Amino acid sequence: MVKSQKKEFRIHEQFSYRFDSRTRKLCLCYSVPIMIRDKGKLITTRKKMNKYHSNINDKNWKKFFEGNLSIIKDDAEFVRRQFDSYDEKHGVGDEYQLRFWIETYLSRVVGHTKTIKKLSPETLRQNKFHLNGYHDYLRKNHRESEDIFLHVKNGRVWFENYYEHKLKEGKWSPSTIGISYRNIRGFYNYVADRHSDNFPFDVLKKVKLPKSENKRDMLNPYEFEQVIDFITLNKNDDYYGKFVMMLRLQMKTGMRVSEVVNIRNRNIDINNKRITIVGKGSISRTLNFNDESDTEIWEEIISKMSDGMYLFYRTRVQNFSTQNKKIEVDIDKNSPTTSSYFMQRFREMREKLGLRDIITSHSLRRYFITKFVQQTNNRDLVRQIVGHSSTRMTDYYMGTMIESDTKTTIDIGV
Repeated sequence: MVKSQKKEFRIHEQFSYRFDSRTRKLCLCYSVPIMIRDKGKLITTRKKMNKYHSNINDKNWKKFFEGNLSIIKDDAEFVRRQFDSYDEKHGVGDEYQLRFWIETYLSRVVGHTKTIKKLSPETLRQNKFHLNGYHDYLRKNHRESEDIFLHVKNGRVWFENYYEHKLKEGKWSPSTIGISYRNIRGFYNYVADRHSDNFPFDVLKKVKLPKSENKRDMLNPYEFEQVIDFITLNKNDDYYGKFVMMLRLQMKTGMRVSEVVNIRNRNIDINNKRITIVGKGSISRTLNFNDESDTEIWEEIISKMSDGMYLFYRTRVQNFSTQNKKIEVDIDKNSPTTSSYFMQRFREMREKLGLRDIITSHSLRRYFITKFVQQTNNRDLVRQIVGHSSTRMTDYYMGTMIESDTKTTIDIGV
């Protein structure tokens, strides 16, 4: 009956029916396209799906397949919509489709710049966030953008329209637009490097970006004292204790937040008082804690070590409303605390202390870099300590080094 009705109604969608062995309800059986990785290559395969008709069973099914009102017409339309929806979201297409390149780009694990290096989780997350956001915008506003070669002529205009849309929403700053630009430009150049049909480099070469101000600022002396007071008052607090220890480590060493949260217990050398830090691009460096001023925090690091993988492992906040109290409760010692946890606690601290809004966790890193160079006059050493690839980046992070007692002239003899 199903075959004859498909032929009669000219239905080409692939589906069938069965009765559930337990409930005896009628079940529509069909499949949708999904993308999987097979031996390193992205391919499209089919995923089996089911839809139950709760009002149809093995006793009354025949009346639902009678004449022009047959349920088979509605089911064919349902399967068609499901197929199109899954194909749009999960299909990969070929090298002439935008989705193919997005999925290929986001599945890579190494980057090719001046050298070949493994990409950090932070880089991959940033790529995914900005590329998927751009793709969603194009799907809604420029359906023709699925043809990758239309980006050669239109990519610049589309990206400018995209960031203008984000500015109007009030969600992005010029600085964020710059980050998005670098991610999308990298994607287009990735396509150019690998497409077999001469896709050009520098599709976004003539994009006009809004100028952004470098609003990063290091702590001023007053704010520094406020943070130190906060640390002193809260280092043994049930709620802030873990955050405070992470904060102290960042202030003492200039580590990135992502590096602090991912410190592994196995990378802590107890005997030699040092920690191996794995930074961007999986490049490691060693931080020593053998100075007399490091004694207190080193003892606390040792006391915090557990049998889990990470020094700062995953916890959750538990409220005790009757005691007006919050505490951190262990969840998983083999999962690291997230960067977002640190950022949230930092914002709470900033609000409590009344620090300027432009003060972020990077302000602590900037404070460390500036003060270390002032005290040692050794830019290359601080570059290695904080994990910068060049002293140019170190200089970018530095604040002013001219204090009221800084000598700013030279003796010329007259």
